[in-house]
Amino acid sequence: MFTSVDSNRKKLEHSSNKNVQFTQPLDNSIINESKSGIANQIDSFLSQNDEYTKLQLTIFGITFIVSILLASITGIFIGLTFGFSIFIGAIAGIFYLRLLAKSVGKLGKESSGVSKLQLLVPVCLFIFASKLGCLDIFPSMIGFFIYKPSLILYFSRS
Repeated sequence: MFTSVDSNRKKLEHSSNKNVQFTQPLDNSIINESKSGIANQIDSFLSQNDEYTKLQLTIFGITFIVSILLASITGIFIGLTFGFSIFIGAIAGIFYLRLLAKSVGKLGKESSGVSKLQLLVPVCLFIFASKLGCLDIFPSMIGFFIYKPSLILYFSRS
């Protein structure tokens, strides 16, 4: 049952030959590195104490909650496709808002202008909604703009 290795002879000696299987150890170093890389990015994002990061997280959270509520209500009363389209549009809106916030965060430090990359998000949403049968264009565009009432809700509080 126990295996001992003599490093001088590089020979395996088993105390019992019954039920012994030779398996090669898997090299999971690439997987562990990618997990630790993603975990480090998330940890560094959440551990920042500056007000801008906390503002971003708060607005993303409010937008996500409002989108879940609106998608659930419309899914129940209007139809599941309508509610699903609103939710997918809201997720695209949150992604757009994240790209915009990242671009604004780099202003003055690394760049002198706001990137135009985030403008691809509504264009791609429109194309996917028009090509896929499970999404409707109008509700997904409504869902995309859910981040605006969330911003108004956040900044109107006293």
